[in-house]
Amino acid sequence: MIVSQAEAIANEKDKSTKKKTWIHKAQNVRDFAWASSRKFIWDAMRVDVGGKKIWAMSYYPKEANPLWGDYSTHLVALTLKEYSKRTFDYPYPVAISVEASNGMEYPMICYNYGRPNPDGTVNPRIKDGMFGVIIHEVGHNYFPMIVNSDERQWTWMDEGLNTFLEYLTELEISNTPWGKKAILRATPPRAAIQNTSRLICASVRNNWCPL
Repeated sequence: MIVSQAEAIANEKDKSTKKKTWIHKAQNVRDFAWASSRKFIWDAMRVDVGGKKIWAMSYYPKEANPLWGDYSTHLVALTLKEYSKRTFDYPYPVAISVEASNGMEYPMICYNYGRPNPDGTVNPRIKDGMFGVIIHEVGHNYFPMIVNSDERQWTWMDEGLNTFLEYLTELEISNTPWGKKAILRATPPRAAIQNTSRLICASVRNNWCPL
């Protein structure tokens, strides 16, 4: 834990008037994004990918707990391990999941939804959706970011391959210590193949790829 919930709550109370400069550098990226908030809790863990230690991280406000504290960074780490095992090793030093209102991907950072109800209860559909979107958006680092395909022209290489790998990764959640209590309703392999095929066929129908 780099910034705990208690520290984030304390940070919310004060607003600095001082200037602070952050300099970000990245190699072999085609886009960029960043996030900043006094409300952010910041947790992280290291994951071994191809003999390299990669940082899996999450930024989220207290309103996103307990879902994000329990699962987000674990999901990032699992995605890096499973995608790297099935495709190629993740080349970047970090992968970050940021709590937001929807899902969107950029190299090394992505934005994902999922909050408990105000009374602290968790809607199973929201939790399942959160698991899926974190895996999916982190997975977009591989397709299209790292392979650098044109997702507008070759949609099936982007959403199709990524969605299929997302489903395979979901099937591994129950094999993890933290995932045994998650009770995720993962998509069966047959449905994963059917959904991936629909994405490929939609690409062809809309002339998104010349097959």
